Amino acid sequence: MSFLTDHEGERYRSVELARKMGYGESRQLPGFWYVLHKLQEDGVIDKDSDRCYGWAGLEADTYEEHLIEGPHFPQPGKERYKVDQTYQGKLTTHPNGYGFVDVEGFDDDIFIGADMLGQALHLDQIEVLVTKVPETYVSRQSPHQRCEGLVVNVIERRLATVVGTLHRENRRILLKPDQRKILPEIHIPLKASKKAKAGDKVLVGDLEFLKTGGIQAKVIEILGVAGESQVEVSAIARGLGIDETFDTELLNFAENIREEITDADLDDRLDIRDKTVFTIDPVDAKDFDDALSIEPLSKGNYRIGVHIADVSHYVPEGSALDKEAHKRATSVYLVDRVIPMLPSRLSEKVCSLNPGVDRMAFSVFFNITESGEVKKSEFHKTIIHSKRRFTYEDVQQILDAGKGDYLEELQVLEGLSKTLRAQRMESGGLDFETEEVRFRLGSKGEPIEVIKKERLDSHRLIEEFMLLANRTVAAYLTSKFAENEKNPHPVIYRVHGAPQMERVTVLANFVRKIGFDLKLDRKGKESATVSAKALRELLQKVHGTNVEFLVNELVLRSMSKAVYSPTNDGHFGLGFEHYTHFTSPIRRYPDLIVHRLLFEYEGARKKRKKISPERISAITGMLGSVCQISNEREKIATEAERESIKLKQVEYMSAHLGNTYAGVITGATEYGIYVRMVDFAIEGLVHMRNLKDDYYEYDESTYSLVGKRKKRKLQIGQRLKVKVHEVDMTRRTIDLTLE
Repeated sequence: MSFLTDHEGERYRSVELARKMGYGESRQLPGFWYVLHKLQEDGVIDKDSDRCYGWAGLEADTYEEHLIEGPHFPQPGKERYKVDQTYQGKLTTHPNGYGFVDVEGFDDDIFIGADMLGQALHLDQIEVLVTKVPETYVSRQSPHQRCEGLVVNVIERRLATVVGTLHRENRRILLKPDQRKILPEIHIPLKASKKAKAGDKVLVGDLEFLKTGGIQAKVIEILGVAGESQVEVSAIARGLGIDETFDTELLNFAENIREEITDADLDDRLDIRDKTVFTIDPVDAKDFDDALSIEPLSKGNYRIGVHIADVSHYVPEGSALDKEAHKRATSVYLVDRVIPMLPSRLSEKVCSLNPGVDRMAFSVFFNITESGEVKKSEFHKTIIHSKRRFTYEDVQQILDAGKGDYLEELQVLEGLSKTLRAQRMESGGLDFETEEVRFRLGSKGEPIEVIKKERLDSHRLIEEFMLLANRTVAAYLTSKFAENEKNPHPVIYRVHGAPQMERVTVLANFVRKIGFDLKLDRKGKESATVSAKALRELLQKVHGTNVEFLVNELVLRSMSKAVYSPTNDGHFGLGFEHYTHFTSPIRRYPDLIVHRLLFEYEGARKKRKKISPERISAITGMLGSVCQISNEREKIATEAERESIKLKQVEYMSAHLGNTYAGVITGATEYGIYVRMVDFAIEGLVHMRNLKDDYYEYDESTYSLVGKRKKRKLQIGQRLKVKVHEVDMTRRTIDLTLE
C-alpha cells in the first residue's frame, strides 16, 4: 500500500510489481499474489483491463461515503441487469480511468472499463450495453463484482466548459483539469489560447471531440495564476458552472431602479416606520433580508413582526432580471466572497433592510402569548425603517450583560424563542450541533486564522421566528388555497422526508459499535424505520462527547435531503406538517415566488375574484421548473461552499507543517484513521504507512485499528495528538502522523 500510494497514477503487472518491491524469488510469489488479491478484493487497489494494478485512489471522503451508503444488497423483487441489453444512466468516471453508470430503478451501478468508455465524459447521460453479469454477482460486494458494460451512445453532454491549469508539452498546449475525473487529453490550439501562459488557471469551452479520443478546446477566460488563493476559489465556482458576473444589460437595469420611496409606493402599504424594527445578522453580512419588531399588548401578550425584504416589488415577473434570478436560483456563499442571485445594487442596497433608511417589506405579524401560543397572524405589504443593525455577537453581549440598546425587547424575544423551540422539539423537531468554521483572510485571500463558529442563543432567537414565519405562511397558503376544493391553487413547499430504511439500519449499526443505541421501529425482518424522538434521544446521548459532531453529521447524512416541491410532504427534521421558504428572497428564488403567490392569491381573495384556470395552469408549470432548477442549483452551491472551505483548510495547514495539535479519531479504515483537529475542525488522514510503531489491522466490529504486537487500539472517539506531516494542495488532502 505504501509503495502504490507513493507511485499513485502508475500501473504495474503483478510480476513487475513484485520485482520492484523486492519479491523476485519464485517461492515468494504465491504469498505476494495472495496479498495482492486480498487488497484488490477489498477495493484498496484495483486492476484495469490490461491486468495492471494500481492504488484505487481512495480520497478523504471515501470513508464517509462508505460509512453512510453502507453495503447495498439487492432488494427482493428488484430487476437484475441482463447481458446484451442496453440501459440509460449517468456516467461517473474515476481518475484511474474507469467509470460507473448509475441506472434509475436498479440497486447497483455498472462498471465501465477504461477501454469501454468511448468518447463519454464524466456526468454524461449515456446508453450502456451490459456485456457481463458475474455468476457470483452480489450487489456492491466490491468494485470487482459489479456487472460490466460498454458505452454505445452519449445521449446528453453535461460538461460544456472545463476549468484547469495550462502546461506545455513540447510544442503543444495541454489543459490539466481541476476535476480529476475528466479523463481525455484536452489540447488547446495556440490561436485559441487567448495568449494564456503555462501555469495559468483558465476556463475552456467549445469542446470538440477528436477521432483520436482526445478533446480540442479554446480558452474562454483566464482566471489568473494557478495556486493563488483568490484564483483557486474562482476556479471552484467556474468549474461548477457558477457565474460571478452579470450581463451589462442587467447591471444597467439594476442601476436605474429608484432607491427612494415615493408617496405612490405607500398605496396599500402599512406604514410602520415609527415602530421599533431592527436586524440581527452575521458580522460580515452585506444583505439584510429579515428584520424583527415587537410591541406589548394587553394581558401580557405581544405583537411580533417578521419583516422580509419585498424583492418582488423591484423584480418584475418575466423580466430579464427575473429570468436571471430563476436561472441562478440562489446566492452562493464562498469563503472569500458572495456570488449573489441578484446584482449587488439590489441585494446590498435597494432591497436590503439597511439601518436608517426606508425600505419596502412583506411582513408577517403574530399576536402571541407568553406561553408561545399564536392567537392571530396576518400578512401586510409594509414600509419599515430599521433603527439598528445588530450582529449576533452584539445581541448575545447585551443579553449576557443585561444592558444595552433595546434590552427589554431582546429579552422578551429570547424568552419567546426558547418557548417556541421547546414546543418544536416536543412536536418532533430535531436540533443538530454541527461544527462550522470561518476564516480570517489576508490581503490576497490567504487564510491567516481558522475560527470555529460558536452557536449562540442569538442565532436561535432569529432562527425560531424565521421558522415560525415560514411555517405560518405555508399553513395559510395550504388551508386557504392549495386545499380549496372548488379551485385548488398551486403552492411551493420545502419538504423533508423521513430517513431511508437502509441508511437508518447502517446508522444504527454504526452507533452501536461506538457504544450508543438508536431505537428502531421494526416492521418485520426486512424493514425498520426510526422516529424523530429516537433520533433526538440519540443526539442527546452523544451531546458533550468526543463523537458528538460525528454522530450529528452522520444523522444528517442518513436523512433525505430537504428539497423544494409542489407537493406538500411535510418536514421531518423540523417536525412541521406545512413548511415553505418565505424569509430570504434576496438570496433564494423560491422565497421570491412564495411572496408573489401569497400576494396574488390573497389579493384575489380579498377582492372576491377567481384566478383563471389558464393562470393556475401557468403557475403550476412554472413551479415545476422552479423546484427542479432550485434543487439543482442549491446542490451545486453547497458543493462550491464545501470545496472552498476545504481549499482554505488545506491552504492553512500547508503553512503549519510539523505543528502538533489535539485531535479526535473520526474514522477508521483498512488504509488508516481519520482525525479531526479539535481547534480547527479540520480533518486529516493518518495513513497506515505512517503508523510505524506496530503492524495494525482493521477491526470492522469496532471500527478501529488494532496493533498486532502491542494490541494498541485506535478507535473512533479517541483523543490523541497528531502532527501535520504533508499537504497536497491539488487533491486537497492533509496527511498526519501520530505524536
